[in-house]
Amino acid sequence: MTDNKTENSSNTESTSTQPEQNPADTPVKSGNHVTMIAVVVVLMIVFAGAFYLIGKIKNVEESVNSKLDNTASRSEAIANRINALNNEIDQLRTQTEAMANSIAGLYQQEPASNEDWALSEIEYLLIIATHRIILERDVGTALAALESAELRLRDLNNPDLIPVRKQFVADINKLKAVNNVDITGLSIYLADIIDRANSLPLKKVVFENNGDEELQDEPGNQEQNGADWRNFISSVWQELKGLVVIKRSGETRQALLLPDQEYFLYQNLRLELENARLSVLRRDTENLRTSVNLLVTWLKDYFNTSDAAVANVIETLQKMSTLDLKPELPDINSPLETLRAYMRMNEPGHSDSPDSETPQP
Repeated sequence: MTDNKTENSSNTESTSTQPEQNPADTPVKSGNHVTMIAVVVVLMIVFAGAFYLIGKIKNVEESVNSKLDNTASRSEAIANRINALNNEIDQLRTQTEAMANSIAGLYQQEPASNEDWALSEIEYLLIIATHRIILERDVGTALAALESAELRLRDLNNPDLIPVRKQFVADINKLKAVNNVDITGLSIYLADIIDRANSLPLKKVVFENNGDEELQDEPGNQEQNGADWRNFISSVWQELKGLVVIKRSGETRQALLLPDQEYFLYQNLRLELENARLSVLRRDTENLRTSVNLLVTWLKDYFNTSDAAVANVIETLQKMSTLDLKPELPDINSPLETLRAYMRMNEPGHSDSPDSETPQP
């Protein structure tokens, strides 16, 4: 208690003595306060900058960590995909090895024969030849297929196939004997004549005096009397007499063509040539011969047959009228049937014994 009293008395004394301090010390104390405030402000700014930098660093770290996580996940996905592909490759390798073993086993069980391949090739050539004959009437292609098949059969040198080869030779000779018509060539030739039809020269019709077969009034000798009216009448009479020609009834006549009729003659010629060309493409022999005969008649009656172009067209059309566009074609199925019978007999497990065909009880 005494100590507290002494402290209180000392405090009262100090407080009572403070107003008595020197006024000159007041500016020094105020300057110290400003310094302290500035130091505090600086410290606050420093601490604020530090906190801001720490936040930015944390954000950068978080973004880097997220990118690292994404990269790690992608790397893991890529690794999983690589593992899956490796597994698929292993499966494919296993399947390939199994397939190779199966093929090797098949080769070991039933070794391949060159004769089997050759017979299959010959059968294919025979099928081509038959189709070309039946569907397209193409003798050239069918003949080439048969000759190739016969050559392949000859290279086998198998005595058991001699009957098949005999049938080959017989069918080849039959095809060679067919009068094969070049349909494409005929069509192209007729198309060329159609293009050149307007250039063919027409015949100039001239009536000749046949003596007693042609009765025509002979013009009298004009009297030279110098009279104008008699000269005029005489000239008119001569012109009228020149326009009239009397011929016997049994004589062959030729039609005189006016200039405007020449156009229709050329057009009719072109149309008939088109009809002949269509008959060729359709292999219609009867219509072709009808068109050709009509064309030859027109060319001889109305065109100049002494011209080389007209004479060549007439000669070619006359040869064309003798063609058979649809000749009878031979049957070439016998080699194919015989070959297939031989191939069935040589199949594995095939037996010709009659006991093998009887059913088992």
